[in-house]
Amino acid sequence: MSLLTIAILSLILYFLIVAVWRRYKHFQLRDELGLPGPKPDFFTGNIKDLMKMIKEMGIENSPYIRLKVAEMYGKTYGFYVGSLLEINSTDLEFAKEVMIKQFSNFINRQPITFQDVFPMKESLLHIGKDGPHGYGWKEIRSIVSPVFTTGKMKLVDVWHHPRENRNFDQSARKSNSKR
Repeated sequence: MSLLTIAILSLILYFLIVAVWRRYKHFQLRDELGLPGPKPDFFTGNIKDLMKMIKEMGIENSPYIRLKVAEMYGKTYGFYVGSLLEINSTDLEFAKEVMIKQFSNFINRQPITFQDVFPMKESLLHIGKDGPHGYGWKEIRSIVSPVFTTGKMKLVDVWHHPRENRNFDQSARKSNSKR
């Protein structure tokens, strides 16, 4: 064997060992954070588990799979989608902390591509820094936030109830007159 062949094989072996070691260390992250969750497969993470649950429950119930996993592992758990650690939680205080108090630290959420059903497919939570139409979460938030002020919500509530009652009374009178 020539020296060049040995050098190339050594480099290939080195990069292979480094890649395997990095992937192994990456799968240790959930345990380092102290999160429970299913044991990941070295190549696919927990995708096999997820696909098995989708097959059992049906694709139309795929948004509820996370709730089933939460029943098994607790309110906050780690789940590997490939090598990506996904932290899921059904704890309202945790959600409030991430979605409101530390919103600017969690702007680039991964879209869930293999769960292509409503409500996962069309969620405002999956808009990153640059959204699908050239505007991201900051632009959407600046447009939508003024609409939902406390004063405007009170106006909608006051305006909504009398009209609702009037419509209900009219439909009740119409249905009684037909009998």
